[in-house]
Amino acid sequence: MVKKEKRPKILVVDDDPDMRIFFSALLKTGGFHPIVAGNGKEGLDKVKKENPAFIIIDVPMPDNGGMQMYRCLKQDKTLCCIPVIMVSTIDQQTFTHYQKTKGVRLGHDISGPEAFLEKPPEAAEVLDLIRETLTRSMSPNG
Repeated sequence: MVKKEKRPKILVVDDDPDMRIFFSALLKTGGFHPIVAGNGKEGLDKVKKENPAFIIIDVPMPDNGGMQMYRCLKQDKTLCCIPVIMVSTIDQQTFTHYQKTKGVRLGHDISGPEAFLEKPPEAAEVLDLIRETLTRSMSPNG
C-alpha cells in the first residue's frame, strides 16, 4: 500500500468565485490542498477548523472584509504565525497606508503580510511565494 503524501492546506478567502476557482486549480496543480471561503467570517471559521499552513486573503470583500480578517488573525495568539498573502485590485501603497492609519486609530500596529499581490496575480509568483515562505518557516533558523 502506497502511503499518501500529506499536502499542506492553503486557505483561499475571496468573494469572487472565479478567483477561488483560479487559486484552487493553481494550488492543486502546485501540490497543495486548497480550502476556500467566500468572506472573512467564513475564512476565520475555516482557519480554526482546518488549521491551514498558509492563507491567501482578498482585501476588499463585503461584510467581514479581508483587512478585518487579517487583523483578527494577527491579534490571535494561536493564529498569528500563519503566513498570509494579501491580494487585491487596490495597489500596495493604498493597502499599506490603510493598514497604518487603522493601526494608529486602534492604538496598535499590526505587522504586514508575507506578501501583497495585485490582481490578477501571476501563477508562478503565488506558488513561489508560498513554497519559499513554508520552507523558511520549517527551517531551524526560520
